[in-house]
Amino acid sequence: MSATRTLVTGGLGFVGARLCALLVEEGHDVAVVDDLSVGSEENLAPAVAAEVRTLVADVRDLPTLEEHVRAFRPARVIHLAAVHFIPTCESQPTLAIGVNVAGTQAVLEACSRAGSVESVVVASSGAVYSPGSSAHAEGDILGPTDVYGHSKAWTESLAAYFHESHGIPVGVARIFNVVGPGETNAHLLPAIIEQIREGGGELHLGNLTTRRDYVFSGDVARGLALLADRCVAAGMLTCNLGSESALSGAELVELVARAVGREVSIVADPARFRESDRPLLLSDCALARELLGWQAETPIEDAVGAALSQPFATGYVERA
Repeated sequence: MSATRTLVTGGLGFVGARLCALLVEEGHDVAVVDDLSVGSEENLAPAVAAEVRTLVADVRDLPTLEEHVRAFRPARVIHLAAVHFIPTCESQPTLAIGVNVAGTQAVLEACSRAGSVESVVVASSGAVYSPGSSAHAEGDILGPTDVYGHSKAWTESLAAYFHESHGIPVGVARIFNVVGPGETNAHLLPAIIEQIREGGGELHLGNLTTRRDYVFSGDVARGLALLADRCVAAGMLTCNLGSESALSGAELVELVARAVGREVSIVADPARFRESDRPLLLSDCALARELLGWQAETPIEDAVGAALSQPFATGYVERA
């Protein structure tokens, strides 16, 4: 990716902070839009924060967003801002749909009016696929099963319409289950780590039979940066970003327990079970390897080790 001005929405969050660090390291001029609902400037290393321009704003606020985009004049926009913690999406669907769908539309409108934007990357999810028993490729049937998945499918439709209407290249990143240090939501891995660290031998968790494709946050950041560059020639490019390997929740518990040298037992907590929880979510990333030169490189053991160093982001507050 050639050095250029890049705007990252949600740039102070879990993946966004990692992406900003990568972009600064590569010499890009980086600006961030973040509403600080889960993100924080403390998630950026001081050397990175010193190089990043930050606007605290809600992506649904089109006038403020448009003003900022026009002032910064980015060539690339990578849109990560979203409500993606499933319990929050299910308990507050109006919020999730508003941020994920209306927020995306506002970002795209601001990009269309800026006069400088050469490509836009929109973060989607493997949750857009219809449940299946094998790895999902980009041409597979879509069939989301929850509020979050539906919001991301709608986001993809908006991105496609934006490209058709304005001719600006768009990359859609279907991201699978991201793990690593500095989580901003209480996903399974940091929840396991925190409970083990509290010292009890019993872990109170939900359904651990489902299998998920866990991919390291640093690998995802690298894929997003590549997609922002490579979608320019393609016009419209959708790529999976996953590890192409699936683990059950029980296997993830075993990995963490082994890493910390602890024996644990698991107690099923009905409050942690989800009404919609597909048995398997697994990626096929052949297209990303072919068109981006990308594949996940970090073994799950190393991703777990990195998460052990800091399971949650600085200033994390548990949310519904």
